Formats: sequence, C-alpha cells, structure tokens
Amino acid sequence: MSAPDPRTHEDYDRLYYRLDLEPGASAAEIKHNYRQLAQIFHPDKWRHPSPASLHWASEQFKKIKEAREVLEDYWSAHHEAPASRVTLGDAHLVRMREQLRDLQLRRERLQGELDSLQSAKLRGLAEFARMQTERERLIGELVHLREEAVRERASAAARRDEEQATRQAEADTAASPAAGNGGNGNNHGTSFAPLERHPVRDFFFSRFDDPARGWLMTLSGIAVMFIVLFVVAHKIVFSVFDVSGSWRWLGEILQGLLIAAGVVLVGGYAWAQRTFYRADRAGREHGMPLPAHETWQRVGAALRGTGRHGAEWRIETGKQLPGNAGFELRAVLRYAMAREGEDDAHQAVTFRCRARAASAGETRIAWDFGVQAPTWWLLPAAKVVRDLRRRIEADLAARL
Repeated sequence: MSAPDPRTHEDYDRLYYRLDLEPGASAAEIKHNYRQLAQIFHPDKWRHPSPASLHWASEQFKKIKEAREVLEDYWSAHHEAPASRVTLGDAHLVRMREQLRDLQLRRERLQGELDSLQSAKLRGLAEFARMQTERERLIGELVHLREEAVRERASAAARRDEEQATRQAEADTAASPAAGNGGNGNNHGTSFAPLERHPVRDFFFSRFDDPARGWLMTLSGIAVMFIVLFVVAHKIVFSVFDVSGSWRWLGEILQGLLIAAGVVLVGGYAWAQRTFYRADRAGREHGMPLPAHETWQRVGAALRGTGRHGAEWRIETGKQLPGNAGFELRAVLRYAMAREGEDDAHQAVTFRCRARAASAGETRIAWDFGVQAPTWWLLPAAKVVRDLRRRIEADLAARL
C-alpha cells in the first residue's frame, strides 16, 4: 500500500529530517538511515520495554517507515530527489535572526538570575550551618549550666541535711547520754568525703569537659604534649648520637620510637585520669526515684555483673539502716598480676556507696572510687571504674 502524498500534510524536507537526513539525500542514503533507525525503534529491538516507552518507540517506527516509503516512491517515479521547500525570503531571515538574538539575550538574563539564586542559596546554607553551630554551642552551655544548678542544689540539700542532723544530734545528746547512739544513727544523712582528693586533676578535667571550650583545651594539651615529648626525646637521643653524623638516621628512628611510646603512656594516663574524674563527678550526691531497698538491690546487681580479669567485687562492709532508711556499702576488687602467694594488695579498686531515704519513693545516693595501684595498672583500673559506673547508672535508671 503506497503512502499518501506528503504535500497534503507535510513537505518532503520534514520526511528527510525524520530519517535524520538532509533534504536531497539519495535513495541509498534513505535506505541506509532507515535500517539504522529501525534497529533502534523497532518494537522487537527496543531496549526499554515499559508500556509507555514501547508505545512511543512504535509511533517513531511508524513515522520513519512512512517517510521511507514516501521518499522511495518518489525516487522510483522521478529518479531524482524531491524538491526542497521554498527558500525563506530575506525579510523573513532577518526576522528569524532577530528572534534568535532576542532568545539568546533572554537566555543570558535567565542564566544570570539563576546564578544569583544559586549564590543566595549557598549564602543561606552557610548561614544555616552557622546558626546550627551556634545552637549546638548554646545547648552545650545550657546543659553545663543545668549541671551546675543540679550540683548547687545537691550541695545545698546536703548542707541542710548535715545541719539538721547536727542539730538533732546535739539535742539528743543534751537530752540523754544514751541518746548519743541514736544521734549517730541519724547521722547517715550527711554526705561523706571522697576517698582521695585530686584538686589538680579536677581543675584541669573540669575545663576539658566544658562544652564551650573543651575541644580547644584538648587540642592545646595534645600540642603541648607532642612538643614536650619531641624535645625530651631529641635531648635524650642526640646526647648520644652526633646531630650531623652518619648515625643520624638511627637517632631519628630511636627518637620516633620514644615519641610513640611517650604518646601511648601519656595518652593512657590522661584517659585513666579523665575516667576517674568522670566517675567522681557522676557519684556526687543526687536523688533517684527509687526506694532505698530497691537501690540496694540494684547496686548489688551492678557489682555482681562487673567483675573483670577473673576477679570479682568483694563486699567488705555492707549495712542497711533500720526501717529501710538507707544503707552504707564498701566493696573492693583486687586484681593480681603477681604470682600466687606474692603481695598484690597494691592493685585494688575500692567502691564506696551511701544512700539515704528522702521519702518513701525517693533515695539520695552518692558513691566514689579509690584506686590503689602502680601507674602501669591505671588503665585496667580505669576500665573497671568506667564499667561499674555505667552499670550502676544503667541499673538505677532502668525504672525511669
């Protein structure tokens, strides 16, 4: 079936363009391009078999097939290419050029507006990032102020309880000599002093944990540590080796090894001291919405679940006050690196805890740690302290 005359709906040039050819191409070029396009758009060879895509490819295949049939019929009838459309007039070409220039100017103007919008977007993102950083800093300061307020309230409550207990003890002592024991029994509400005080450690690490400037203090400490280690290692090594001699490479290797060993030792010591500081800070007296007997059970469960290195906590003293008024506890974990029979008393972690019932459903609790060990054992001791602190906090907070 021959295709209809294209002049009734479109010209021959459009048929050439449909086959991706310039007007006036030969019959061989028509056949060659048709075969190439058919390899792409034929429904059996289309590579995207979705319904919509397959329908579109079928329509394209029909159009190129129709264009090939019309052009081949024209070639078989006239043995020459069909005439191209009438050349546009000069006035029309000038008008088309003006329209093209106007479109180009509009495109450049739109590109400039798009660039300005992109710049405004980048500025907005930068401002948003700055505001996010400022928000995080303010949140850190707020948390720090809240912790300070909680500590102040706890200290004020401890002072009030201590003054009240002192007045009660004095009144009982003045009323009856036998009441002195009772006064001692009521004195369990007072807070106890830590096993050891470390003012220098607390001074430095209170600034390292400051959210506002802790990272700056940490970086400064690391830089100072590296400088000191470098100078010390350089002095030690090159006091033996000649600075400019042939053995300088060996001295540099030894200097690097000394610096690496110093970083490991100093870093481990600093981490252990920071762990002890955080444990002491977490153990300051605070309230828990738990009755005293349940707090006792949870602390005991935490001790039973945090043994380390094959050693277990041994409760040296544990006393519950009458009437579920609170308890006092002292436990020790001893971990021996020495052989059996040798003295290992210098390797021990001591945990002391005291709690008193503030009401039927609330208990005020405080604890602290003591480490009796050589410097080389501080790292495992710090891990013991960290695990027990986390276990106690998790067990006490399980009901919250």
